[in-house]
Amino acid sequence: MTHFIDKTPPLDLNDPAARDLWNLLASVYQSKPEVRLLMGQAALSIIDINWDQPMRWVWADILDMAHRQAKLRLLLDQVRQSGDTAVAARIDELVAPAPVTTTPTPAPDATWKGFGGPGLEKVIQAEPTFLDIAFLRRGVELGAAVCRLLVTMSGQHFLGTGFRIGEDLILTNEHVLFDRDHGHAPATAVEAWFGYERTFAGLDLAPTIVNCDPASIVGAADHDWAVVRTADPMPADAPVVELTGAAPVRVDDRVYIIQHPSGAPKKIGMIHNVVRSVDDDVVQYLTDTEGGSSGSPVFNEQWGLVALHQQWVEVRTNGLTQIRNQGRRIERVVAGLQAAQVT
Repeated sequence: MTHFIDKTPPLDLNDPAARDLWNLLASVYQSKPEVRLLMGQAALSIIDINWDQPMRWVWADILDMAHRQAKLRLLLDQVRQSGDTAVAARIDELVAPAPVTTTPTPAPDATWKGFGGPGLEKVIQAEPTFLDIAFLRRGVELGAAVCRLLVTMSGQHFLGTGFRIGEDLILTNEHVLFDRDHGHAPATAVEAWFGYERTFAGLDLAPTIVNCDPASIVGAADHDWAVVRTADPMPADAPVVELTGAAPVRVDDRVYIIQHPSGAPKKIGMIHNVVRSVDDDVVQYLTDTEGGSSGSPVFNEQWGLVALHQQWVEVRTNGLTQIRNQGRRIERVVAGLQAAQVT
């Protein structure tokens, strides 16, 4: 397969590696002066870019321009030298002859749960947003259970997120551990990277890489869950996330997702994170995620597990596109685990 950098222009942002690169740069480099400097170092003209649009689309234009002018590798070299070692390492994965990409997700579900628009004004005006400071402490504790998954399927490498739910058991999505394009074959190798994160000063911490046993993989496509058992011990500070005990999730609740977006160091989505719809099967919310976040835990404000993040959904009505993120209700996942005699 031809590498996205070597394909004929325009740049194909639907290519998984190109898309991951776009997501990575757009999430890390938001400062226009810094981005302009990088462009100048790569001999790219800044006057041909519409700087009034959101930075995500600025980066789409920059990448396409660099690709058309055969300067994309030069631009990426400048980014590598900008000092962010985690970004440099992720770029190396994406420009390798066999790029390491985030796990492909199912096609966006066009089913729109609930009615009406986002309605954020109601939430902002009607409910306070204060949280006890212990909320942060508990989040850090549970965050140690979340890991970056490096998965090998059909000879290719993919990235997702998982979290510890037992002594030697990690939960994620079925589409992270099974190759839906090749007969739902399970992964042939799985690494769980615990502690892949940064300090507040921006220093990269060395992760603990735990090998998993691919022969132990069990999953179900209907509610998109899968588990794998570890072959190595998990870190002592990685707690077991309880699958039951959370209050039922409701519309207008706020949910928090600890994740590895775009395969990057661990992050938390906790802004404009309102639940917009709930039914017996799924929860839809506005909490940010990206490719690589598949399989992340979705917590309520009491840090109870309410869903397993799965994908994004999109509906276009009256010329307006609305997007939500979606997770499978944890009750459905637990029922599947019990039916499969995993727990």
